[in-house]
Amino acid sequence: MLIVNQIENTHFSKTEREIVDYIIDQGMNIEKMSANEIARNTFTSAPLLVRIAKKLGYSGFNEFKSAYLKELSYMLEETDVDASIPFLLSDDLMTITKNLALLEKETIQDTQQLNHHDDLQEAVRLLQKAQVIDVYGVLNHVLLAKHFKTLMMYIGKDVQVIDQVTGQKRSACLADESHCAIIISYSGQTREMVEVAEIYHKRNIPFISITCMAENSISRLADVHLYLSSREMLHIKIGDFASTTSLKYLFDILYAGVFSHDYKKNLETKIVVASYVDDRQSEDEYINEK
Repeated sequence: MLIVNQIENTHFSKTEREIVDYIIDQGMNIEKMSANEIARNTFTSAPLLVRIAKKLGYSGFNEFKSAYLKELSYMLEETDVDASIPFLLSDDLMTITKNLALLEKETIQDTQQLNHHDDLQEAVRLLQKAQVIDVYGVLNHVLLAKHFKTLMMYIGKDVQVIDQVTGQKRSACLADESHCAIIISYSGQTREMVEVAEIYHKRNIPFISITCMAENSISRLADVHLYLSSREMLHIKIGDFASTTSLKYLFDILYAGVFSHDYKKNLETKIVVASYVDDRQSEDEYINEK
């Protein structure tokens, strides 16, 4: 769980840690417990629960409790494949093949269910309106963002993929009202991405966050927040199978949404541009249009 991972990486006093351990041990049972009841059960005080919540970035204990229960309920839903460890030492190649296929299918379905019509529509509207789209991310997020940039280029949309080498904070400071940003962070707490989000928010330039479903610093600042499938652990995982599949699916949705806004014009533009820049040929008569 992402909130549990955040808890494990936050400094607490001995007494605060006892409360946190109690909450984790109780799981869904805390749904019917008040802050005062948890305080009594741990021989502590209710203000300590508020302090714990604020250390984790929440306004108070009730906000933390709601986010924790939402994530716990989500993580307890049954799935066919573990997103973090989709295959084991004893699995043969065909078992691995089957598990990865199932994981991709479940991940796409999960991503679809997490993201609602109004949020997706507003995200597409912001991208359609923007003259320049800035995409911020780290590691493999940047590679997928570059694929998104290529797709958008074919329909005349200017996308800038801004990585750590480019200078993310500097680029954020140079953006103006003609820009819209997409800020990607699985945890929603990546320091560099939080700093970029704060700059866009302070300067009233719209941005779309793409993060896990847990409450986080970036999604709180975003004009629109979209969610990645969130069953993959941050560190205890074989690879980024689920998060990569989820992000590509979201990018494809955003591209398709912008494309469909002016379908005929974009289709014509796509075909014309492709005829000039894509000289691939195939011996397969079916896919070789010429």
